[in-house]
Amino acid sequence: MKYLWLALFLLLSGGAFAQGIPVKSGATSDLATVDTNKNLRTNIGQSTRATYIASAGGLVTTALYSMQIESEVSRGFKISKICIGTSTATAAALQTVTVRRSTAAGSGGTTVTAEGTGALAVSQLVPGTGNWGGRTVHTGTAGTAGALLDTWGWTVPELGAGVADPAGLAVLCRTYGDNGEQMPAVSSGTANGVSIAVTAAGAGGLAAGSISVTFIAE
Repeated sequence: MKYLWLALFLLLSGGAFAQGIPVKSGATSDLATVDTNKNLRTNIGQSTRATYIASAGGLVTTALYSMQIESEVSRGFKISKICIGTSTATAAALQTVTVRRSTAAGSGGTTVTAEGTGALAVSQLVPGTGNWGGRTVHTGTAGTAGALLDTWGWTVPELGAGVADPAGLAVLCRTYGDNGEQMPAVSSGTANGVSIAVTAAGAGGLAAGSISVTFIAE
């Protein structure tokens, strides 16, 4: 009899182990499998959460330029990437990016249009996920300043008379959420937002500034 129970155990357990690794997904269960090297893999970029890129290009760089993104009434957001474009100048300057929370609605600025077709747009990465409805503008007046979230800077290459022009800076990006780290999060409600401000590149800078923010609505 004990051999019969042993055979039954091996049969049932072998079948269970062959199916894969049980995982919980919300209110349901599923199975994960491993590859030929015994690795359990995940697919990057398969998130179903609504994700947007707010972009503004062709911005004047001889003065501060910025972008303000504010939450919807019922959805906040998390920032996964910020990219900044700038220009060379005839007088070198230290250029600084400041990322700061705002705790009241801002005002003014040029609207970054939902699904825009020009240089100003806040667009869905996957069509059909719905437009972003929070206030999104460039070079407006930010609401009441909240906590500083991040800051970084660089020296702008200087143009000189009779000297070969130096190459412009590459796009400078900051990425959040790598290796499971937390991303800057903004709660729902129109009083909550974030401001990304870039100081001037200096005299003679071209209208080549840009700000691009990738964020996930939640």
